[in-house]
Amino acid sequence: MKWIRLACLLALALPLAACGDDDVTMMDGGTDAAPEDGGVEDGDVEDGTVEEDSSVTPLEPDPDFDEDYEGVDGIVTTLTETYAPRYGWEQYLSDGNLVVPIEEFGVLHPQPGESHELRDQLAIDAVDWDATALPEEAESAYFAFVFGDPQFVDQDSPTLLPRNNDADLPAYRPWAEYTPALGDGLMRAMRAFHEERTIDYVFVVGDAIENAQNNELEWFISLMNGGMISSDSGARNDVIEGPGNDAYDPIMAAGVPAGVPWLNVVGNHDILVNGNFPTGLIREVNEDPDALAALSPLLAVQNLVLPGLGDADLHRGFLPPAERIAFTLDIENFEVTDLPYRKRLFNDIEEITIPSDADRRQISICDYIEMHADAAGAPLGHGFDAGAVDRCRAIVAENGAAPAGGWYTSDLANDLRVIALSFGPVEGGAEGILSRPPADCLTIGGDSCMGNVEYDQIAFLEAELQRASDDGVGVILLSHQSSGDLVTEPALAAFRSFIASDETLVDIWDRWIPEPNEPMSGEEFRSMIAESGVVVAHLAGHNHINQVRAICADGSALDEGTERCSAGAAGETGYWEITTSGIIDFPHQARFLEIAKVSDTMGAIILTMQDVRMAEGSLLENARFISRAWIAAREGGDGGLGASADRNVVLPFQLPAGLQTAWGAETFEADLASETVLRGNAGPAPTLPVFP
Repeated sequence: MKWIRLACLLALALPLAACGDDDVTMMDGGTDAAPEDGGVEDGDVEDGTVEEDSSVTPLEPDPDFDEDYEGVDGIVTTLTETYAPRYGWEQYLSDGNLVVPIEEFGVLHPQPGESHELRDQLAIDAVDWDATALPEEAESAYFAFVFGDPQFVDQDSPTLLPRNNDADLPAYRPWAEYTPALGDGLMRAMRAFHEERTIDYVFVVGDAIENAQNNELEWFISLMNGGMISSDSGARNDVIEGPGNDAYDPIMAAGVPAGVPWLNVVGNHDILVNGNFPTGLIREVNEDPDALAALSPLLAVQNLVLPGLGDADLHRGFLPPAERIAFTLDIENFEVTDLPYRKRLFNDIEEITIPSDADRRQISICDYIEMHADAAGAPLGHGFDAGAVDRCRAIVAENGAAPAGGWYTSDLANDLRVIALSFGPVEGGAEGILSRPPADCLTIGGDSCMGNVEYDQIAFLEAELQRASDDGVGVILLSHQSSGDLVTEPALAAFRSFIASDETLVDIWDRWIPEPNEPMSGEEFRSMIAESGVVVAHLAGHNHINQVRAICADGSALDEGTERCSAGAAGETGYWEITTSGIIDFPHQARFLEIAKVSDTMGAIILTMQDVRMAEGSLLENARFISRAWIAAREGGDGGLGASADRNVVLPFQLPAGLQTAWGAETFEADLASETVLRGNAGPAPTLPVFP
């Protein structure tokens, strides 16, 4: 992930800046959003071409690459087949010169699958299980599908400015017009396996959309419930004349299978412009000429421009669709110069007037909750109860910058319960904040908000963990940010010193970037969850990277390795924190999650990654090609793939006391989906996108 250090951002303009360990970071755009140029300067290629240079040492094929593997047709998981580049995950340009054959640039080849690995790190007796075949008595208690960060984005919107790529703000992704189709591809793969083994639930871990826009959320809800989606807006663009042949032509999303419930949570991009800026702040500065005049020169120091409002007609840097690689790419005749991998290419995009579109209007957290509450499908409200919208609007009416809800519980089958959290942050910046309500906050009835579970998320979490213990259920936590992404100060707070001399800007700033009240650190949060003894897993997204961590009773977090947790004072054994890479960024994956009862006291979480599977010649191949080539040109790496121990893994855990009692006499599905249907072929891969 790339970050922007705000205290350094304006250092050239304001000498009071100091860049040190206390600098606060913002932006979460994922591993692909705004990488460095990788040492490639605009002047490196004088004639506009990139060529193989005999003086540059070429890369050798990856020694782990299987040249003899022939590939599998159909819908399979990564247990059966994966994708990898022949020359590894290195950068494919050196000082502007190719170090691999051009025909390998951006290309992924089918490779053998990855078997499950065992991660045995919690404070339990070591298990001797075979990760590829759990003990014969193991039964499948729950089977779900998990994905995050679709970040459906309106690439035509005034909120999205390609020129801000140069300052590492979340901005232009050259493949993003295809994101709805990528999401639909994963849903269609899930649906194929659902035909063989029923999916109990679909969990979405936030950042459904990119810039808190109404039309973006409508597209996401169509992804979930099925229906037509086009990521075009404003003046409709048939960039390549005719239907069903470009990234803006409407697609038909299959949706979640009928009867399968789905839940979502609130992410930073769902409620903040660029995933960082409160909508109210952006609105006030855009609509106040004095504030805009004061702020613009400060932003210009780093070639930043202020995002506009989605439904405005002023666009401070519009890139016409006909000039975007999503519409111009010819894979068969690809040249590296076709790819806009140099951030400086966007610097001179001019401000223009475009047709406005009311459907692009910015939404608040209350709008986000309401649109979910109104969406069809199960469960009713998709986690948000009937009164959540009214409570949210009442809170915002009192204090527009106060935490206004987004947390809830939802009971699942087989004595499992979801506790969903909303880390926002309403205070701006990308990282999550879990805090008490403002000290002066009053409820609708005039009482203090402190300790009231409808206003105080920490009080809500404390009460729900206790209720789960009393009810004898196991808990799955859902949030957008993981515990490692919790901060105690808004990332934007560091910016305030740079505007301190302008009363207009300070007044606006203080209204929308409040100081959080009693914020909880990530370690404090983990300790609280571990001490409860009821949490089985915490599912998150945000970083666009596959990651699995063992969370110990003392609040520490262990990545893969041989280190094990120590038990807590009351015998707490810990739980697993599972982060899933984003749909919007490479590798565009989702996960199957299966919870198995292995014995009267032990359970296992089994994770299996799913790629988008498509027929050869699919137009959607362009999206994966561009996102892979983008990384290879700019800095190399595997995007958010993560280590093998973060992907297909078996995670043992001790059943919470309540589940030991509840499941003691229960009999579940005898065959584990992870050892049967997910190792098979669920049928022919579709041609994607699916056009009406």
